[in-house]
Amino acid sequence: MLVHLNGHILSAHEARVSPFDRGFLFGDGVYEGLRAFEGQVRAGAMHVERFREGLAASGIDFDAERLIPLTEDLLIANGTPDAFVYWQVTRGTPGDGQPRRSRLPAGAMAATVFGFATPMPALSAYTTPPTCRVARVPDLRWHRGTIKSISLHGNILAAMEASEHGATETVMIRDGLVSEACASNVVLAVPDGLGGTRLVTPSLESVSILAGVTRRLILDLDPTIETRAVLAEELDEASEIILVGTNSMVTSAIELDGRPVGDGTPGPEARRLLHRLVSATRAEMRGEVSRSAVATV
Repeated sequence: MLVHLNGHILSAHEARVSPFDRGFLFGDGVYEGLRAFEGQVRAGAMHVERFREGLAASGIDFDAERLIPLTEDLLIANGTPDAFVYWQVTRGTPGDGQPRRSRLPAGAMAATVFGFATPMPALSAYTTPPTCRVARVPDLRWHRGTIKSISLHGNILAAMEASEHGATETVMIRDGLVSEACASNVVLAVPDGLGGTRLVTPSLESVSILAGVTRRLILDLDPTIETRAVLAEELDEASEIILVGTNSMVTSAIELDGRPVGDGTPGPEARRLLHRLVSATRAEMRGEVSRSAVATV
């Protein structure tokens, strides 16, 4: 595997980061995950915007506009046109004479930039929603969920707790409200009071959650989805629990706390949303020409 580190593409075995890097010592950095199909980054502008906001909120000096060209370089180098690409930018390593363990960053330092690409299925593989099993766990993370901090200890503990209950993902609960999963946003199909269902997803104002790019795409594709505070007990009423994310696309949670959700298979709403997302992604790919797409032909 070839990775990017501070402007260089090199073997993962050759990559070296200082043990005094603030990302290593403090989790002081932000990250972004992107999805590429046929060498083209899906919704690249949205990822750049979110990355820029996270860097600014963290006071880390890095030009977010570099994200897409760096991603394309990495895809070409690895020959992986269909991939999930992870980037993280830490505040960097203190210079000589600067304190190593100061909570307050002392003096100027160059950001550490690291990225790698993981091969993923082609867009044509998404004909039916992937599935997972979820467990409810308390959301004990910090309250700046809009920042994609590399400090994911809370997510890790939640995932470990879910695994103890035989689940592969979580639905986190904070103050009686649904927040999100460990690595995706949550959409529920709940009764509409008229014998049918309606789709709801937690609003960004109701709990401190990440403004997921795929969540945003799904809301654009289906404006009827309600964004509001979602009560934890609505999980028990839901005929579908759907997770949406850059990596998970549109995934059906077929089991909640060991009990089937709906009939235990991907439901019609998840299938519909996946179809819309795949169609929109194809349309985006047709409308863009990427140098990495050309290079992998």
